Amino acid sequence: MNKVIRETRTNLVEIIKTAFNLFKRLAGIAIGAALIAVAFNAFVIPYGLLSGGVSGLALMGNYLYGFPVYLGMFLLNIPIFLWGLKELDWKLILYSAFGMAVLIALLPLSAPYIPVPALDLFLASVFSGIVGGVGSGLILKLGASAGGTDIAAIIMKKKKNISVGATSFCCNIAVLALSLFFFDLKIALYTFISMWVGSRVTDSVIEGFNRNKTVTIISDKSQEIADRIMKEIDRGVTYIEGHGAYTGESKRLINCVVSHYEIAKLKEIVLEVDRHAFIFITETVEVMGKGFTV
Repeated sequence: MNKVIRETRTNLVEIIKTAFNLFKRLAGIAIGAALIAVAFNAFVIPYGLLSGGVSGLALMGNYLYGFPVYLGMFLLNIPIFLWGLKELDWKLILYSAFGMAVLIALLPLSAPYIPVPALDLFLASVFSGIVGGVGSGLILKLGASAGGTDIAAIIMKKKKNISVGATSFCCNIAVLALSLFFFDLKIALYTFISMWVGSRVTDSVIEGFNRNKTVTIISDKSQEIADRIMKEIDRGVTYIEGHGAYTGESKRLINCVVSHYEIAKLKEIVLEVDRHAFIFITETVEVMGKGFTV
């Protein structure tokens, strides 16, 4: 009887945990979609800017023919999502569909309530990229996409091994090139600034702002260096057994991960112990474990 109660309790806890994680993911995707809607209603549409991919085509339809942006996005995304259902994981498509549905609903609903700041075109393009980039990055970090060319790019990566960035870039450039037939060059250039800022912000949100460094040190005094790193910086150290191809000597390499602010101290320690040590440092996007974000 007690065993049944324990199993039931465990199953209930797992169900609650799963439901809570799902809620967090959907809430995060909704917040990301809301930020994209704010970027469109506060900076893009009021200032006549464009965008890349499907949203750019929808904006052109609105500027030229008065066709609602949200409706244009909805119609243009239908064939892309149907294509995605055939080629990609259904969970990705469902999460992306949820994000797109929230965006399409919020574009017309939020427009009357979002104030339009008085800015020049340059600032409008920069802030549209910042706000939209944070929204897109949040959605992508949660395992979804903003729909449109994002899904097409993921499919091309799977089928043709073409990078997601390359496909998205080509789609965006194609839309900007098309816009030159209908709009001033100035609008295309400011839109390019918005897209560039947005891509940088999106990458920062996905990868995190706290960048760390992975350091590998080759020295004949590895024990002394490792002891000082652990004592003075309080970072863990891993030994890697190596073998010099030229000298034929066995080497014990030091490998550790430190924050951006600790790298100067680490180099100081190494050079104080062994000025002939060989050090190479690489950028590390995400670290999980003791002493870092879990």
